[in-house]
Amino acid sequence: MKIFKDGNKTGITPPNHFGGLNVLDIVPFAGSNFAVQVSKAPKGGGGEMHHHDDMTQVFYVVEGALTFDTGKERFTLSAGQAVVFEPLDPHYTINEQEEECVSLVISVKQ
Repeated sequence: MKIFKDGNKTGITPPNHFGGLNVLDIVPFAGSNFAVQVSKAPKGGGGEMHHHDDMTQVFYVVEGALTFDTGKERFTLSAGQAVVFEPLDPHYTINEQEEECVSLVISVKQ
């Protein structure tokens, strides 16, 4: 068992993300094949179009709403909704709402 008590720490804006988006590792990859992050996106915050070669990601919107674009489809998820991106699935995110969006991002390396 491992207990993580990092929820009150300050996160970072990862490379290729913009607009004040902040990501905090709650459960880091260190020593495992998965991670759990809290992502906070103010209005206009998000991530550029990208994909992961060997990672599945689940985005679960906790508060607010987040818009996703896959290059083929564009959709917005609100609190209580989720999406799964498999390896090689392109995705772009942006908060187009007035209020901050808080999402839980679970990443699993294949």
